[in-house]
Amino acid sequence: MAIEVTEDTAATVTAYPDGAAPVSATATFYNSKGDEQSTPTVTVDAIGSAGTSTVGAVTSQTEFAVDNATGIEAGRRYWLTSAAGWQAAVSVSEVSGLNITLEHAPPGTIATGDTLKGLLLSVTLSATTDTNDRGLNHRVEWVVTGSDSVVRRYRTIVDVVKTPWPDSVSADDAARYLAMAFPGYATGLDAGHFFELARRSSQRVRNILRSDGNYPHMVGDRDVFESAGLAALRLECATADALIPAGYEPTQYISDQEETLRRLIAEAVANNWIDRDDDGAVEPGEVSPMFTIRVVRS
Repeated sequence: MAIEVTEDTAATVTAYPDGAAPVSATATFYNSKGDEQSTPTVTVDAIGSAGTSTVGAVTSQTEFAVDNATGIEAGRRYWLTSAAGWQAAVSVSEVSGLNITLEHAPPGTIATGDTLKGLLLSVTLSATTDTNDRGLNHRVEWVVTGSDSVVRRYRTIVDVVKTPWPDSVSADDAARYLAMAFPGYATGLDAGHFFELARRSSQRVRNILRSDGNYPHMVGDRDVFESAGLAALRLECATADALIPAGYEPTQYISDQEETLRRLIAEAVANNWIDRDDDGAVEPGEVSPMFTIRVVRS
């Protein structure tokens, strides 16, 4: 998915490679015309001691201790290498001292002696050479060498905009909804689950806006998308966590929520200013009512 960064402002762009922990990486930033703008330095997420944290006591397949938790942050993904031979990316939901909680269990069994390495790659785009040109479909091209010596390539699309679109759903929204609608389920969740749920729900709203040709950053009033955000949250809970209110048939409930989400987005767009030429001026054709009724006196 494309990320939005603010025009004329230094911006951090991140990526998660797959297949292996990154050993080294390079990046090149191109504008939408394909012209090379810069080659920013790539930072590989460093954790623990000399880039590695070792698993100690294992409480469960989502909870364990490490010898050194330096640099490990909730909401990030890390590369877990098992002494049994398997490897996988894991998402950290909470960090308390040396104790780590994962968002979900990995595909193999975690055991003492397994190791974690940083997975996140980041670059900083310059305000003077990179984000000074407002427009869509700029890109960062990544070349990553993994711990398995395989070279992999990735691309991150970057939209340089005047005002980035804020998330339609917050972690607090997600926690409050689950506490009211599914209190028993919510009690066992950690903070990372709510943040991830909010991120995915907000992305649903973004994706529908973009698919309809309404780029989020061009929308004038963003506050009117609050109801659409909550609909996206209900839909994400139903599809990702199988949380269906009592009395509803699951397939029909999901279908109803999808329809509701699209309707609420259409209502939010209606009578809203969509700055389609991105010039900051409200012009004819940029504010369209949802419908009109023609009345004729007979």
